[in-house]
Amino acid sequence: MVTIPDERSPIGFYSKELCGGTHVRRSGDIGVLKIISEQSIAAGVRRVEALTGTGALEHYQRAAQLLTQIASQLNVGEDAVLATVEKLSQTARQLGKQLEAQKMKGALSQLDELVSKVQIVKGVKVIAAVVADVDREGLRQLVDSLRQRLGSGVVALGMAEDGKVALITGVTKDLTEKIHAGKLIKELAKRVGGTGGGRPDLAEAGGKDTSALKSALQTLPSLIEPLV
Repeated sequence: MVTIPDERSPIGFYSKELCGGTHVRRSGDIGVLKIISEQSIAAGVRRVEALTGTGALEHYQRAAQLLTQIASQLNVGEDAVLATVEKLSQTARQLGKQLEAQKMKGALSQLDELVSKVQIVKGVKVIAAVVADVDREGLRQLVDSLRQRLGSGVVALGMAEDGKVALITGVTKDLTEKIHAGKLIKELAKRVGGTGGGRPDLAEAGGKDTSALKSALQTLPSLIEPLV
């Protein structure tokens, strides 16, 4: 047992705990102490891990060596590492935003071509197509933009990305009582080995069979026809 005495306490000590470590005669024997982690292990219980003595010294030496290597890679002094990393991080964020903007621009540039592929199914305008050079956000933007361009209609777009399929369907508000985007996407997803779902006006799905994407989208008119 480890006891922390307290003469003012009615029980004569502040705390008495089971010892979970190595004994030392005095705190000076511990030497350097470096806390390396602190985490929750149960409700109201936290664990603190630390290195002492030679272990702590080796930890500091490794950290110093790593700092030297990073400074060398950045070609700056060690005292300038933090400022340089922050500057590089800011540049990376800016480039990321520019890349997203370019992707969005590329996606929207396909609008006219997609609108030209409109089909009429019992008076309902339908667009079903495979698109490229966009990400999921670009795909969503395309679906929204196409619904606006159509005014009234159904849109289903798909793309292959990293060996997987992404599908999004959109239905304009005036048609949702008859045509449910979530139900459409489930049927399309089955054809590409996936699952999906969503709201009556917008739904998303994923799949594994990229080779079946085009043929799956071609079935959209036949899925809509019985509903209208």
